[in-house]
Amino acid sequence: MRNIILSTFTAVFAIYSSQAQEGSKNLRISEFHLQNGMGINSMQSLPLADFQSLAPNSILLQNDLSGFNFNAYGIYSGYFNYGPGMFIGNRIANTSDYQSIQLGITFKDNSNPLWRIGISHGSTSNLSSGFSRDVATRFDTLTSSQTGEQFFVDSIQTANYLIQYSSEQLRLETSLIYRTNPEKRWSVYAGIGGSFGFSYNAETYISYNSSSYISGMSSTSYTNSDYKNETEHFSNKSNISASIFVPMGIDFRMGKTREFWKRLHLYYEMKPSVIFTSIPELRTFTTVNLMSSLGLRVTF
Repeated sequence: MRNIILSTFTAVFAIYSSQAQEGSKNLRISEFHLQNGMGINSMQSLPLADFQSLAPNSILLQNDLSGFNFNAYGIYSGYFNYGPGMFIGNRIANTSDYQSIQLGITFKDNSNPLWRIGISHGSTSNLSSGFSRDVATRFDTLTSSQTGEQFFVDSIQTANYLIQYSSEQLRLETSLIYRTNPEKRWSVYAGIGGSFGFSYNAETYISYNSSSYISGMSSTSYTNSDYKNETEHFSNKSNISASIFVPMGIDFRMGKTREFWKRLHLYYEMKPSVIFTSIPELRTFTTVNLMSSLGLRVTF
C-alpha cells in the first residue's frame, strides 16, 4: 500500500515539476482560493478484535458479546446513530466537512495550467461496527372469554452496541488545473491532485444501550422505564493519510466591467477521491470519497 501511495504522488508531482522547470523563472502567485464543503465517505465495518485493539481499556468491550448479532455499520431501527450518515443503495455512508485555503500559481504569463497549493481540513468517521440482541420472554397469556382465542404478551429485552473510529485531518493539498478561457463570464475546469497529512483528535467511540418493552395484542410497543445508556471515548494515536483526486468544476466571474468585481469568482467543485489512511494501531485502509464544495476565487 505504501508503494501505491508513493508511486501515485511521484506521478502527480512529476507533472508539477515538469511544468515548474519549464517556467521556473516566471512563476507568479495569481489567485487566492477559499473553499467550504461536504464530503460523502464510504464506510468500512471492522471486526470486534480491531476495536479492542483501538480501545484496549474499554469496559464495555469486555462484556460477553457471543449472543449478539453483528451489524456492519452500527445502524439500528430508531435506537441511535452516532454521527451524520446516509444510505447509498444498500450501503451506509457518512458525511464530513471540508475547508481549504489555497494559492493559485501560474507559469510564465499563461493562465493555463493553474497550480493550486494550500492547506485543507476535514473530519471523518468511516470505520464502524455494531452488535445487537433481542431476547423475548413470555410475560402473560390473555384468553378471550367469547372466542377462547389466546393472545400472548411478551417482554422484549434489547441491547445494542455502536463502535466508531473518527479523526480530524489537516493536510497539505495540491492540484494542477486546466481551464477553458478564464476571462469569460463562465468557465469550466478539471485536473488532477493529491494531498498528504496527519490527524488530530483521533478517537474511538463506544456506545451501549438497553431497554425493554411489552409486545402483545397490537403492533404498539410500550417502552418501560429501565432504559440504560453508557458511552466511552478513547484517544488514539495520530494517523497518516494521503489521497489522489480529480477536481472538476464550473466558475462564474462576478463582474464584467468594474475591476473589483472582475477579480472575484464563485465556483462549484466536485472532487472524487481515493483516500489511504494508515492507522498505527491497525493497518492501512482505502476508502473513496466524493467532495462537493463552494469556492471563492480572487485573482491578482
